[in-house]
Amino acid sequence: MADPLLPADQSRIQHLVTVFGRIGEERMKDLGLYNPALQVEAVGFRRWNGWLAGVLVTPWFMNFVMLPADASTSLENVEVGSRRRIDLPKGQVVFVIGEVDDVGPYLSYSIHSPMGQFPDHASASTTAWAAVGPYFLEPGEEPGGECGFGWGVNKGP
Repeated sequence: MADPLLPADQSRIQHLVTVFGRIGEERMKDLGLYNPALQVEAVGFRRWNGWLAGVLVTPWFMNFVMLPADASTSLENVEVGSRRRIDLPKGQVVFVIGEVDDVGPYLSYSIHSPMGQFPDHASASTTAWAAVGPYFLEPGEEPGGECGFGWGVNKGP
């Protein structure tokens, strides 16, 4: 079950957006897989079983991301690049462990990469919103009519 985001969670997610925006400007924008029509956005993040989970859209990838939110989900001393299986309501997902300075370790599952198929940010954002909800639906469960998927539309500078 998803719990409401705390103000500290919202700040942490906004920091994630800021850091990946900086990575885009400093390291990625001159690479062929960078789509300049897109921006960094955190979509549908929520607290779930000790994690902050949602979709991170960047000009070079769209990933389902899980950040440790408490000691029960710590990724300290876990090898970057290794894999971890997590049982989500929709079923088991195999994540890759990543780490970024100023963010720390996190789990990541690729949804789209590279991002060249998106002509504009609105289409990437819409796709991310469509992707995030099903991770939290039990098999056979139908999505609700409301959009209450947590903290969304969090675009970087």
